[in-house]
Amino acid sequence: MNVRQMPLEELELLSYADIAYELLKLDKKQMTTPILFGEVCKLLEISEDAMFDMIGDFYTTLTTDKRFLLVDGSWDLKEFHSVKPIVDDEEEEEETEESE
Repeated sequence: MNVRQMPLEELELLSYADIAYELLKLDKKQMTTPILFGEVCKLLEISEDAMFDMIGDFYTTLTTDKRFLLVDGSWDLKEFHSVKPIVDDEEEEEETEESE
């Protein structure tokens, strides 16, 4: 869904986090908190004064939402990043030697 083309009435039914998710998915680029929330507020036609009062809650919402990832001060979607497990072979070798 392209949130930039949705009517205001439909956007108002979505949460700020859902709109932010769709923006990041659509643009495929990382955004800082003020820029991302500014985009959300622009779509919802929220004034700058109101935006400053709500940005802290927006940040908290993104930090607790498992869809988002904070990378070097910018928000991105977890689905755009892969997790590579690190196996420490030295630790495994030490444990094997101790148990023998």
